[in-house]
This record gives sequence, structure tokens and C-alpha cells, in this order.
Amino acid sequence: MSLLEEVQPLPGTSEILAHARAELPQKDELCGAFTGLISLRAHGFPVSDQDEVARAAGSVLLAAGPSSRPPGEPGRVDFRLSLPSTRDPASAGTSAAGVARAVETLSDGALAVVPACGQWSTAVVLQVLGGLRTLTRVAVIANVDTGAFAAPDTPGRALRDYLDSGLAPLWMNRWRVGHFVVLSGILPGRCGTLVSVVDTYPSLGQRGVHLQPVEYVAAALRRDGMAPGGLLVVVPAGDAAAAESVVTGAGLHATLWDNGSPAPLT
Repeated sequence: MSLLEEVQPLPGTSEILAHARAELPQKDELCGAFTGLISLRAHGFPVSDQDEVARAAGSVLLAAGPSSRPPGEPGRVDFRLSLPSTRDPASAGTSAAGVARAVETLSDGALAVVPACGQWSTAVVLQVLGGLRTLTRVAVIANVDTGAFAAPDTPGRALRDYLDSGLAPLWMNRWRVGHFVVLSGILPGRCGTLVSVVDTYPSLGQRGVHLQPVEYVAAALRRDGMAPGGLLVVVPAGDAAAAESVVTGAGLHATLWDNGSPAPLT
């Protein structure tokens, strides 16, 4: 049995995985739109494409130079809609607030997005993911620094050694960028816990899914040296209070954060 088959999934993970793998890869610079799209589709909302989510989120493309992609990824530029662009890197991207707005708008309010930000630690990540397992269905969008992750192709033997010993693998990700992914479950071991990450490129892990030591996930959410990160917890609107209770119960703030990308125009 592979490690991915041993993961304890969050409710709704099978739908997240199916829609993510059908949509791979993200379009250039639309990681936020990609994660918003698969979260909407996993909850039964047949949104057209990443472009529709990007427009609702206020995404701004970088016109100057190629987009940052993992090594070997060719990119994807089959945009259906004309999206705003800029030559200023500081004015490009997708904000956490924009992704939240897009999900709630495109679901006509049937979905709620509960944000989570604050002091990220191993214990806090585990408490939040453990608490969210009690909900009926959830998509956990994470705004991370990919440079804090272990290499997505870390050998399974090294990850299993980490579960047994607590010694994290030494292979670190060569690709560092502010990024949106989806967290989909945990795999606890004797001395360590792995978190399942649904990514936006097929070359990362096994068809876009890789396992990360929970310590690395906490560091990726802290985004040291960058604007801060956090979680967007997507749930049916009726479960919003329960999701917020999980977030605040872990000592986090249920408020949106500034990830350094432009907020959508109102």
C-alpha cells in the first residue's frame, strides 16, 4: 500500500482529487483560481473554468516575463476570458480575499469561506485539520510558501522513516513562490505526521498530490520572508459557524490576511 492510500482524508477529499486531476495543470498565474475552481466543483457547482474564478477573484496577470513554474512545467495559457494584466510584479497575483469572494459569489452564497490566520505551529495545524474532519464536507485552501516544503518527489522510504522517527527528510523544494494549494488529509505515524497536499501541477508528487511533514506545512503557512499565509476553509454555508469554532479554538483569527497580492476591486 502506498503512503497516499494510508492518508486519513478530510470529508469531500475524493471529489477534490477527482476535479483537481481532471483540471491539471493550473493556467499561468492562476493557482488561486485553480484551487477555488476545484473547491466549487467538489461542492457541486459546475463553474466553467479557472478564468471565471479568476475574474470573480480580481486576479491580475503579470504581463512582463514568464510566470514562475516548477522546473520542467511548460505552462498553460489557454485563457478564455481577457483578464487584467500589469508589468508591476507587486500589482499582480490573486489575493486571499479575492479567492474567498469568488467562491462565495460563484456559489450564490451557498458556500461560506472561513479564513484562518495567525501564529502557525505544528500543533495548530494538527488541531485545525483534526477539527475539520468532523464536518460534513470541506475544502481547505492553503496560501503557502512552496520553499518551505520538502521536495514533492521525496522518496516514500524517507517519508515513512519520518513517520517512524520524526526526522524530517533533507530534500527541500527547489521551487519557491507564494502559492495556493489544497490540504486534503493527514497520515499520523509513531513520531511524525504527514499532510496530504493537492497541488496545481501534475509533476508535483503523484499526479499533483504530495505528502509533507506537518512541521513543513506550518512553516509554509508562516511564509517567513514573505507576506503572511493562511487557510480558506470552504464549507456549506450552514457549517460556517462550526468551521469558525475550529479555527478560533486553535488560537487562530477567523479574518482575512494580506498575502501581498492586490485585493479585488469592489
